[in-house]
Amino acid sequence: MPEGKVATRGKALWARLLRSWALWFLLALSLVRVVEVEGGGQRAYLALFPWEEARVEFLNSVTGRPVLLEFRPFFRFQDFRAYTDPETEAYYTAGAYSWNAALARERRKELASCSETGLALRLGRRWFQAEGGCLRVRLLWPP
Repeated sequence: MPEGKVATRGKALWARLLRSWALWFLLALSLVRVVEVEGGGQRAYLALFPWEEARVEFLNSVTGRPVLLEFRPFFRFQDFRAYTDPETEAYYTAGAYSWNAALARERRKELASCSETGLALRLGRRWFQAEGGCLRVRLLWPP
């Protein structure tokens, strides 16, 4: 094979490799969710994937029963689901609607959770806590 063809073939191979790396980089970037968490005078930034677990746990101050809210960081915070006892669910809904059906329609870029008795927020593997205060989480990327 002539020398010019070998060089051209080598350049084409490098070009394909670079394009494939760029494609993988862009794919990875599109999967990453960047969130900001504020509470208790502190601020943290996290990178999450859309399938990672996100949850808020607290005790209802009226019924004294635990409440768990789960959600996913897709393009917004979404796929909410609540877990609690029937009495506590009735406290929030007055028995007029299905709490989980209403939560399933929610799509938010920012969440603020406050509790007099304390709450815990889990994003991926990281836990955040607030005692008698609030935690706020904002989705920064994707915009």
